[in-house]
Amino acid sequence: MIRKLQQLMLGVLKRTEAAFDSVFGTHWNPWYQLGALSFHMFWIVIVSGIYLYVFFDTSILGAYASVQALTEEQWYLGGVMRSLHRYASDAMVVTVTLHLLREFTKGRFRGAQTFSCVSGVPLLWLLFASGIGGYWLVWDERAQLLALDTIRGVDVLPVFGEPMLRLFTSDQTVPSLLFFVVFFLHMVLPLGIAGGLCLHLARLS
Repeated sequence: MIRKLQQLMLGVLKRTEAAFDSVFGTHWNPWYQLGALSFHMFWIVIVSGIYLYVFFDTSILGAYASVQALTEEQWYLGGVMRSLHRYASDAMVVTVTLHLLREFTKGRFRGAQTFSCVSGVPLLWLLFASGIGGYWLVWDERAQLLALDTIRGVDVLPVFGEPMLRLFTSDQTVPSLLFFVVFFLHMVLPLGIAGGLCLHLARLS
């Protein structure tokens, strides 16, 4: 079943890469550089995130206002940095996912490449977790809806005795500590990703 799926995906991949070859040429074809592009996006996210951290208010009541101040009062740099952080993060999710699908399609998860596969898959989950936390921190209407959906998923698991969804009826009921924990994880998870990338690239020729 897996081999049939790989063969089907391989046919689509070859046609896609050939189409991009005709536009970009073999040397500049982005399909051959998905790992490198992901790594590049990661460092853009880190640098822009450090700048945003300086001006970000980690309180539940001040987060959205600080983000708006960055966008409107610092449009010359704060707005640019926020845009870089946002869109580089989105681009990294896309390139990492495509990189994973490409490596699976080409069967590059066996033999000498097993270690790269085993070390790379957890990085995808760390990336998604960090991205979800980043959406939370903006704390606009979309972020609050995402937070509600995330907490609904957590409540399904037998982790907490009481449902956490009741804490999200308003900004006043959301624990400041919980919001700070999300912020802290959003800062720490990229460090784990950076360490994981070192392992992921360690045995590549």
